[in-house]
Amino acid sequence: MGKLDEIRKSGNDVELLNVIRSGPTSKRKDITWPGRDEVKIRLRLLTVSEGREAQVQNEQEFTAAKVRVEMYNLNVYRAQEAACGLAKVILDPATDKPLFRSADHLRSFVTDDELKALSDAYNAFSEEQNPDTEDYSDEQIRDLFEALKKTPDLILGKVTSLNTAWKLLLISVSPQET
Repeated sequence: MGKLDEIRKSGNDVELLNVIRSGPTSKRKDITWPGRDEVKIRLRLLTVSEGREAQVQNEQEFTAAKVRVEMYNLNVYRAQEAACGLAKVILDPATDKPLFRSADHLRSFVTDDELKALSDAYNAFSEEQNPDTEDYSDEQIRDLFEALKKTPDLILGKVTSLNTAWKLLLISVSPQET
């Protein structure tokens, strides 16, 4: 392995380990409304159950409207799915209560550009709190496993990415090389 690979690998592992050590730092984050720096709103993370509900709600809306999801309207489908979730997570910072009554209320208020910006902000916040190791090589995941093995108490309540948890579990039960 070359020096550049070593630098890159070490940096990623250290960063991911630091996030795992600290765990989710906050389930809420204040941001500005897209294009309105003077207007603050708050985002909160969806629970797994709420994320699933948003997916089901979106699918039911498309089914009720007799609209089949095809390649040509996949972007619309994804945007509407985001609206179903965002309606639940955009809060008034003064009250910590949702700003929108429903996904329809959100859709009637925002522009396409605002919806995309809010979705991007939510996704960035979610990634900050739950880093994904999808791009990690098997070796990097094994290195992460070895580091966490030294302090296993960091795993419980700290590894929130299901993908990461599965990879760590597979390593832990796989036959050890000698």
